[in-house]
Amino acid sequence: MRRADRLVELIGRLKAKPLVRAQELADQLEVSVRTAYRDIAAMQAQGLPIEGQAGVGFMLRGPVDLPAITFGHDELDALSLGLAYVEQVGDLDLAAAARAVRGKIDLAWAGAAGPVPSARPIRSSQRPERRSPRFASALRAAVRSRRTIGFAYVDADGRQSRRSIRPLALIAFSNGWLVAGWCDLRSDFRAFRLDRMGDLSVGQAFDEEPGRDLEAYLHRQQDAGTPSVEKDGELLQSARA
Repeated sequence: MRRADRLVELIGRLKAKPLVRAQELADQLEVSVRTAYRDIAAMQAQGLPIEGQAGVGFMLRGPVDLPAITFGHDELDALSLGLAYVEQVGDLDLAAAARAVRGKIDLAWAGAAGPVPSARPIRSSQRPERRSPRFASALRAAVRSRRTIGFAYVDADGRQSRRSIRPLALIAFSNGWLVAGWCDLRSDFRAFRLDRMGDLSVGQAFDEEPGRDLEAYLHRQQDAGTPSVEKDGELLQSARA
């Protein structure tokens, strides 16, 4: 992430919560704590109203003006709906990120025509049993860093198994979450419902191989004609990744 983008991201994180510790900012921005302190000091030197101290936390004590962003009404409604949905899917880190994004857009949109995204009359809801499990953040990190995962799995018939896959994509849809990947047990692509997974462990990094990567998986989906995935004998309708 470029430093300029990181500073904008940091402002959004400070806007999203009344008090944020440097360690939390460092974890969210994927930088060292020292870098987080240095970025905060740089913004304070530029006159931004950031107050706090090491070991306690930091907060915004006044308005922060960002460069204007131009969006149409439909675009703002799309952003509002997307962010509202992300806050409901159950991944706590993604929910925090959605609030930070909304805060940054609100800051940039302040004073423009029409309500800011957070004030738009668009909401989202997700049934508790369809929300992502607690290990969703670790699973997203494994997909991002291309690391294998192992997990216990229970299929639709109650059969239990232990799986190891190369996770390629996460799929969120109205009925829940799927992780799609190359399954070592089946030597083929498979998609697994997160609400049937447990005891997740993250393994070693893997290299992308032609025929076993996300591109091949998406081609398989397109060739099938319908966005369905075979999961241990059960066809589960889902959206494409």
